[in-house]
Amino acid sequence: MNHIDVQKSFWKGTLVISGAALFVKVLSAFYRIPYQNIAGDLGLYVYQQVYPFYAIAFALSLYGFPLILSKILSENDKNQVKNTLTTTFIGLSSFFILVFFLLYSTAPMIAGAMNDPLLVRPLRMSSYSFLFVPVLSVARGYFQGQDDMTPTAISQVFEQFVRVAMILFLTIWLVSHGADRYLVGTAAVFGGLAGSLVSVIVLVLFLRKQKLNMDTTEKVSFRGTLTIMGTVLRGGIAICITAVMLALFQLIDALQVVPGLQASGMDLLDAKVYKGVFDRGQPLLQLGTVIATAMALPLIPFIAKAKQVKDHRQINTFAGLSLKFSFIIGGAAAVGLAVIIVPTNIFLYEDSNGSFALGILGAAVFFGSLAITSSAVLQGLGKIGFPVLFIILAMVLKATLNGFLLPVYGISGAALTTVLSTAFVALSNLLVVQRLTNVFTVQRFYSGKVIVSLLLMALTTFLWKELWFILLPEAYRAAAGFAAVSSALVGAGVYMVALVYLNVWKYEEIVMLPKGKRLVKWFYKERSGEND
Repeated sequence: MNHIDVQKSFWKGTLVISGAALFVKVLSAFYRIPYQNIAGDLGLYVYQQVYPFYAIAFALSLYGFPLILSKILSENDKNQVKNTLTTTFIGLSSFFILVFFLLYSTAPMIAGAMNDPLLVRPLRMSSYSFLFVPVLSVARGYFQGQDDMTPTAISQVFEQFVRVAMILFLTIWLVSHGADRYLVGTAAVFGGLAGSLVSVIVLVLFLRKQKLNMDTTEKVSFRGTLTIMGTVLRGGIAICITAVMLALFQLIDALQVVPGLQASGMDLLDAKVYKGVFDRGQPLLQLGTVIATAMALPLIPFIAKAKQVKDHRQINTFAGLSLKFSFIIGGAAAVGLAVIIVPTNIFLYEDSNGSFALGILGAAVFFGSLAITSSAVLQGLGKIGFPVLFIILAMVLKATLNGFLLPVYGISGAALTTVLSTAFVALSNLLVVQRLTNVFTVQRFYSGKVIVSLLLMALTTFLWKELWFILLPEAYRAAAGFAAVSSALVGAGVYMVALVYLNVWKYEEIVMLPKGKRLVKWFYKERSGEND
């Protein structure tokens, strides 16, 4: 396979995985909007206080342990596969039963730290999510070790469908019967557990078709067991930390925002509601970084393979293009969101409360996209320890800054600390990537041209939005929705045209995409050879 063919294979895989990830991420983020519309900001607050625990369990069973386990299995013979699966399942089960009991028993202490003792029940419900991690991880790891991603993809889609359906059904039913918001939040967490159970059933059905015999006459030594479990836990947790960076920042906010708002003189109920308003930004962050996340998934094995054969050209190509896409797409999402945040907030959540804070939070989409992609580059280079270290340091930075900014600036301060923390991770990662690959010297990013394109997009989007606010009353939800969506489409169109006109994309970068020659004819025509 020549250089161009390898690159086309990379981008074809990227687009396929991007489509699947986008579908699941949109589905995952979607339910929070009707959930807030039904349960209100207080209901969203309750759910988001405990959501980070579920997100960590979900990431461990989807990204962390399956990836590490599949790598181990791909290096084993058939008999060792059985031993490894058995050992890993027993080890993970023992570990996560302890995690379950630890979280369940300390729920009153965690709720106390959040200044809300009523959160004990939803916290305890979220602890059950860790009991699903062993079977989900081992099953997905087995299939991925066989180069079969279908069971993982199907189980994930079924899990999200059931989760969203259960959450919305239970929320509507409980709210219509006058249930308090803490019971509604607990039921929403239960909906997530129902999704995990369905995912287990789907994977078990796939395993039955495999007729995998787990009985083995060979015994694994105690030292061998410790070696396998040490590798799985260390690698799985490291990958999980990079996958749930934003959820970890949410966990810090869950512990600090309400107490911080109270320190500014706000009463407890208002502090909870304002935390719910702040949580409106989480679906926007999740959707904004989905492209970068999807692009990062296929990046790791390609860089790892290029590193193995010491092909520095391939490393720079894959790393450079992915970072360039993250820079361009993440920048557009952040700037666009800041411009249309008021009508977007009204359209999605019925009012404009917290729009300034949400506009600030949108900048985290840009830095988050770069952080996620650069973490994947470092993981492909075998340097996963760097992003893990930077994320841990960023958590300390966020917690420290929250202590100063929350009492003074409220939820806007919390939004600013999230932006600064994601920026710290992104910039730290990029410095290490540059030191290891010299990618920014080899690859052209045309940052000045991208910034000009962003300014043109922002100006056009702002003028279009203001025009419709003159013609239509902003306060009406339908009018706000039209203004938000149409402004986003107009801005995106101007941005794409500006990027093409300024030759931000090189000819060979377009050609290596699937249907790249057709794209060149559509967008570049006779100008296709100018940018070389």
